[in-house]
Amino acid sequence: MAVFTWMKRLLTLLKNVVYLFFKEAWARISKAEAKSIREDIILVTGGGKGIGKQIALQFAIHKPAHIILWGRTETCLEETANAVRRLDVNCAFMLCDVADREQIYSCAQELKAKFGEVSILVNNAGVVIGNTILDAKPEDIERTFDVNTLAHMWTLKAFLPDMLKNNRGHIVIISSVLGLFGLKGAGDYVSSKFASTGLSESLRQEMRALGKNVKVTSVHPYQVDNDMFPGMQTRLSFLLPPLSERDVAERTVDAVLHDSCQILMPRFMYLLYFFNSLMPVTVSTIVNKALGVDKAMDTVIKNSAARARSASINSITSLGAASETTAS
Repeated sequence: MAVFTWMKRLLTLLKNVVYLFFKEAWARISKAEAKSIREDIILVTGGGKGIGKQIALQFAIHKPAHIILWGRTETCLEETANAVRRLDVNCAFMLCDVADREQIYSCAQELKAKFGEVSILVNNAGVVIGNTILDAKPEDIERTFDVNTLAHMWTLKAFLPDMLKNNRGHIVIISSVLGLFGLKGAGDYVSSKFASTGLSESLRQEMRALGKNVKVTSVHPYQVDNDMFPGMQTRLSFLLPPLSERDVAERTVDAVLHDSCQILMPRFMYLLYFFNSLMPVTVSTIVNKALGVDKAMDTVIKNSAARARSASINSITSLGAASETTAS
């Protein structure tokens, strides 16, 4: 009797798996009608430039009620906000360093008082230093995790309760393909992105268990054509050139409008992720070496070290000038 019960459960599980697989496949092919975001208040962290700026502009095309930008550089935030306003969408910005938990909570309270409850949260802010695990400075590792991982936790604590109360919301976590694959020379960054991937999957399961209409989308782009990984190259670069920030933003917003759970960019990464999951580690190591992935971060690390030396020299020069001024 017990065997019959388990067989019945197994068949039911297989039936559900097959049904959901083809349902998801059909949804991707047929492109169901996009949901409206006209009543939504959207927060984009790291919204002053880069992918965050482009995400704000792409959302603005669909005329939400309000877009709020968080970031650390006022000139960049103001420029992006003005660009969004030119699309006839309300937009405001707030100076907020998401590495600081108390700043997040303080800015969240101010935001709610001024604009209302956030219904779409885009955790986009991210940093990369570029160094080996042993050479990475403790303060750099801490900041990487503060921005790339812990900030997601604090923004969730600040805004998720309102979404649960209203039974409506969408959380977007901008991760990376390096939240799915390891990479020599970027251990702190990769670890922080793996953590954000795990967070998105865990959060998605929690929302389903609660039966709440709060969607979770994790975004995993390949190398992007910006200054985060300067000089990064592999032997696949001619086949997989860096993505543009606008392409990443377009697919991210499309994923939100269609309630997609996870997107990898470019689509070839789905195949690579599948085979990497099946291959023995020894095979994966050989493939990485053959493709030059094992040396991809070498130039990035050199550039990072050069920037650090330049910043140190400028700091010493500034201190010297200040001392001379004080002495005179």
